[in-house]
Amino acid sequence: MTYSTRTLMSVLVLGVLVLGCSPGAAPSASPGAPSLSTSAGPSQPASASGIVLQRTEQAGCDTIGVDYKSATIRIDVASEPDVWADTDTGKKLAVNWTDGFTASDAGAPVINGPKGEEVARDGTVIVVPAAAYPRLVGYFVCLAPDALYIQETDPQ
Repeated sequence: MTYSTRTLMSVLVLGVLVLGCSPGAAPSASPGAPSLSTSAGPSQPASASGIVLQRTEQAGCDTIGVDYKSATIRIDVASEPDVWADTDTGKKLAVNWTDGFTASDAGAPVINGPKGEEVARDGTVIVVPAAAYPRLVGYFVCLAPDALYIQETDPQ
């Protein structure tokens, strides 16, 4: 090979290596509806307040039995995650919200519904009724052993 051919080959190999190792080359998840039994998508800022809500898509709700009778919402921007729930059995649950919910920490931190109404604050208790799903200020709450999914509309 001539010098120019070797140089061209070296540049091409180096380019392939750089592209192959770039962050944009990371594999992506396959498209599809999220399963409520798996973790939610990446957390997104809920507002300029600094409270980050874990997000979920609007989805169906599996009939999964849970061993808790109530869950208490906790909000603390110094914690990870910022919003979670403690159950009456001592378990910590992730709390996932569809996109219409926002957070505000002007005064006491609160979660607001899609219409701007207060839906939860630190200490809000969600009681799990027998043989039914609970509501949080009218919004559907899907129960899972390790998470709550607060949805703007009822599952179809």
